[in-house]
Amino acid sequence: MVHGLSCASVVRLLSCCLVALSMVLGQCYAAPVSAHDSKKSSEKVSPKVKEFEKRLNQLLSPITYAYSSAGKPDPFQPFLRAKPARVVKKGVVRKAKNQKPSACATPLECMDVGQLRLVAIVVEDSGQNMAMAQDASGIGYILTPDMSVGYRNGHVKAILPDRVIVEEESENIRGEMVMTQRVLFLHPEEK
Repeated sequence: MVHGLSCASVVRLLSCCLVALSMVLGQCYAAPVSAHDSKKSSEKVSPKVKEFEKRLNQLLSPITYAYSSAGKPDPFQPFLRAKPARVVKKGVVRKAKNQKPSACATPLECMDVGQLRLVAIVVEDSGQNMAMAQDASGIGYILTPDMSVGYRNGHVKAILPDRVIVEEESENIRGEMVMTQRVLFLHPEEK
């Protein structure tokens, strides 16, 4: 049995298809071909009909397909995954610093640079500038060059007359730790 049909039904179906095809091609049969007359009818059939019969048999044969997921990405997994260890410059492996540390040397090292608001900048003639920043609760902190700020290993790179530049570690799109600059403006609405 092929897909619920008996062999005799399949032969009758094929013979009907051959008769229809032969009528289209201009060759008529007197009667449909039966299972025991197939040897006689194969002598009368043109090469085009034999080719059609061969194609029809290929189409009616059962198709077996096996899916292999080897080498294919899973469409239900995210493209970028968070990894516990990150590679820093020169092949040094260490944990990502995007989490707040459990113990800090100063309160400035336990907060994000974005939580600070620049309030004042003192410009000295000697070039040793200082700045004052406040956190969200209003507590003020004095900033000097090369001072540690933020929980991402940041430090004050420069204090200019209108801004403070803080350089800190951040993670790029490939998961590598790189140094980026964040700027705190004295008057952010003027930028």
